[in-house]
Amino acid sequence: MRLHELVEARVEPDKKFMSQVEQIIDDSIEEYQKYLNDNGDVDDIFEFEEILNQNNYDDLPIEFIATDAERKDPNEWISAEAGIDKNGKFMQVYLFTKNLEGKYGPKTFKQLVMRMLAHETIHWNQYAKIGLDRVNKIKSGHQKGTELANKTGNQMDWMREYLRDPHELMAYASDLASEIKDTNNPEQVLRNPEAYKDDLPSYARYRQVFEPNSKELKQLLKYTADYYNG
Repeated sequence: MRLHELVEARVEPDKKFMSQVEQIIDDSIEEYQKYLNDNGDVDDIFEFEEILNQNNYDDLPIEFIATDAERKDPNEWISAEAGIDKNGKFMQVYLFTKNLEGKYGPKTFKQLVMRMLAHETIHWNQYAKIGLDRVNKIKSGHQKGTELANKTGNQMDWMREYLRDPHELMAYASDLASEIKDTNNPEQVLRNPEAYKDDLPSYARYRQVFEPNSKELKQLLKYTADYYNG
């Protein structure tokens, strides 16, 4: 499959994998709640990490990693890294302890993880369609942005290159469609996301570097409508 064909064709997330991980999340949330009940309702995200990984009975290609690393955004609970190499698929989910402790809530945590899984497994399926050999030869938006930011010293240059990557446009559109569905009036929000950008983290992220009439925003919203209606 050529890159332009991938850009035009919506790529679906791996729903089977997501369902399997959802069971891990549900079991772990229940087990972690028992831990909280027995320990004065005081969070221990490293304990939660251990519970999550222990409940991966089927040895799925996912690992949860608790970290004390500082994040600029205090609302960033998790992030993920996923890919495909010669050994197969892999995914690492980072749990930011300083942002989770005292704020963790099971419903929000699960919602964030499931949205992240959709995003990252879309990438898996994109890579599979392109072919591993070709993927390794294509410079990603992250790589292009890193090179540019190293030259200019401006992190916004990194973000611009990263977010305009066709792979990311599609995956973030899936995120945005999910965020829109969670609003009180999704049909109205879909028609005018600019008016609701404070409630749409993915859209707000793109608006940091792209104007509403930019080709990147137009493509993002085109994909978003496709995922929303799909």
